[in-house]
Amino acid sequence: MKIAIMQPTFLPWLGYFYMINSVDKFVFLDSVQFERRSWQSRNKIKLNDREFTISLSTQKTAQTTKISDIKLLSEDKWRKKILNTIYHAYKKSVNFDYYFQILSSAIMQCESLADLNISLITKFMQDLDIKTPIYKSSQLSQSNAKREELLLRICQDLKAASYLSSQGSKSYLQTKHSMDIFANSKIDIEYLNFTHPAYNQKGKNFIPYLGIIDFLFNETNPKESFNKIILEQNSNNMGGGRANLPNPSVIKAQNRIPILLDKFNFINY
Repeated sequence: MKIAIMQPTFLPWLGYFYMINSVDKFVFLDSVQFERRSWQSRNKIKLNDREFTISLSTQKTAQTTKISDIKLLSEDKWRKKILNTIYHAYKKSVNFDYYFQILSSAIMQCESLADLNISLITKFMQDLDIKTPIYKSSQLSQSNAKREELLLRICQDLKAASYLSSQGSKSYLQTKHSMDIFANSKIDIEYLNFTHPAYNQKGKNFIPYLGIIDFLFNETNPKESFNKIILEQNSNNMGGGRANLPNPSVIKAQNRIPILLDKFNFINY
C-alpha cells in the first residue's frame, strides 16, 4: 500500500491532485504547526496575464498553533476582496459560473482554515473523479514525534509499504537518520515527479504552477482533461513520452469511497 501525506493547502496546484490520485490513501497533515505566509493560506492565480497571489486572513494565534486549530477572521471584507479578485481574473472563463459559486459558498461560510481547504480539495477531487480515500492526521493516533518520525508513525498506522513524498521533503528525508528509520520499518520512500502540462488558459503566455482553480475554470471538461494528463504522465514515466521519470502511479483498488466533507452547501453540487 502506498500513501502520501501533505498539509492541507489553499487551492493547491495540479500536481497535488495528481499525487492524491497516485496513492492508495492520502493524509491531510493538519496536526502540525501553522506557518504564516505559506501555501496553507495563500496561492497564485492568473490576473491580467500575470501571476497574482491571493491570501486568506487568519486570526492571530500562538506560534505553536496547529493547522487544525487555525480560525479565519470572521469579517466579510477580506472574503469579498478575494472573491472580487477571482471574479475579475476568471469571469470570462468557460466554467466561471459553476466554480465561482462553489468558491463563494465555501469562502463566505467557513470559519476554520483546515475545513475550508479540505472541503474545497475534496469537492475538486470529486469533479476530477479522484476516488482515493482521505484522512486527517488529527484524527489518527497522535504522537509528539516531529517531521520524519511523525510521517513514519502515520505510515505505520495506515500499514503503508511505500511513502510517496513531494520533492520539497528530500532535504530531510534523504538524511541517514530518515532513510534508516524508514528502512528499518520496511517502508520505501518515493518522490513524486510531475511534468507540468500545458492546458487551456486565457492570456498571451501560459503560466504553470498556479492554483487548481485556474485549470478548473479554463478547461471545458476538467475530469476528461485530468484523465488525459494522468495517461500522459504515466506514459512519460514509463519512457514512452517526453521524459523518463520514475512512475509514482498505482493501480486503484475497486469500490473505494473517499471521505468527502459536506459541511458547506455547495451550489450546483
